[in-house]
Amino acid sequence: MGSPRLIPSFRSRRQLLLVTALLLGLLAAAAPSLASATAAWVDTGGDCLRLRTAPGLSSGDLACLDHGAELVLLGPSEDRDGFTWVQVQAGSLTGWVADYYVTTDPSDVQVINETPAATTGALATPPVGGITLGRAGTSDLAALVAAQPYDVLSVWHFDVTTQRMTQYVPGAPAFVNSLTSIGPDDIVMIRRGGVLTSVGSVPDPSLTVAGTPSVLPTPPIGGMTIGLSGTTDPKFLVQGQDFTVESVWYFHVESQRWLSYVPGAPDYIQSLKQGHLRTDSVVFVKRGPDAPKPPSSADSTYFETSITYYFCVPTGDPRTHGDGGGYCGGMANGEVVHEGAAACKPGLLGQRFRIEGDPTGRVYECTDTGGSVLNDHRDIWFMNSADGYEWWITVGDRAFIQIVE
Repeated sequence: MGSPRLIPSFRSRRQLLLVTALLLGLLAAAAPSLASATAAWVDTGGDCLRLRTAPGLSSGDLACLDHGAELVLLGPSEDRDGFTWVQVQAGSLTGWVADYYVTTDPSDVQVINETPAATTGALATPPVGGITLGRAGTSDLAALVAAQPYDVLSVWHFDVTTQRMTQYVPGAPAFVNSLTSIGPDDIVMIRRGGVLTSVGSVPDPSLTVAGTPSVLPTPPIGGMTIGLSGTTDPKFLVQGQDFTVESVWYFHVESQRWLSYVPGAPDYIQSLKQGHLRTDSVVFVKRGPDAPKPPSSADSTYFETSITYYFCVPTGDPRTHGDGGGYCGGMANGEVVHEGAAACKPGLLGQRFRIEGDPTGRVYECTDTGGSVLNDHRDIWFMNSADGYEWWITVGDRAFIQIVE
């Protein structure tokens, strides 16, 4: 598996196949040389790509190449196990990779898992009369106001502990301002002066999964917390929290609209979708009541957690692509992926468990890990995406699991 379970980018490989065909003709009578080879890049959408000793899923691994790693296409290709395999050179290593995860256009390679950008006090500019949000970047309220390229009407800060909003109005008497100090990492809201008359629109989501979800401060039951999302997928954000999430809210500055994600709700209800967020987007997360457990769940070996799936081979329906594909080789415990394999946080490797309501009745084992597999979350492997999706629809994105001794 690897780190976050990411949805692969679907794009034409015509250019890659053309280059490969030309190279095959040129190299038929001679060994590959770097002078005649073509540059390419790993394009997995975030996870690493296994460099194999030979074509095929059962071949040994030489390395796991990072997303964005530069390759040299050497020419030979071979169809096996549902993929076209191409021979490449990566640094000093020569091996085979699935061409589905290779691009010859460097602009295709998106930066992922980036650290949320630090600011110096200048937040995204809202429309006249609108609101913007972001990391303060300074502990000086006057400097924060001065850093904005527009007239600031007021600055607001939400305190997770007290569940209170405090306010700073530039130029107002001290007794008016309930917000008197901030820290550089505090999230603030700024109201721009003027009357709101024109706003932009919410763009279509990019559907690119990036980053690792932030673990936000835990609010009281029914309360709100706030912070940078760390991920572009609200589902992963929910999985990363140490409390039951009732809803996620994101204020889109350009349109001045609130977008929301409710775990477990039908897709048509969700206005906040995968790809609307950036890794440095400010999110509000509302804590719901802690999920009640059945009487038999007093034992710590029985509890509720989030459930997702990943897979080896993608099928045609894009709805079935879950947390990503192409995970067909070795896992964290050294084994090759197989039915009953699950990704869990590293400390749980070797743990066995059942999932309540699982139509397969399997006993799963934690044999793999991943950057988005946090806390008690379980990510279940399937050979193809359609089987995984059908199973996940039955089980749900949250379920009770029973640890098996």
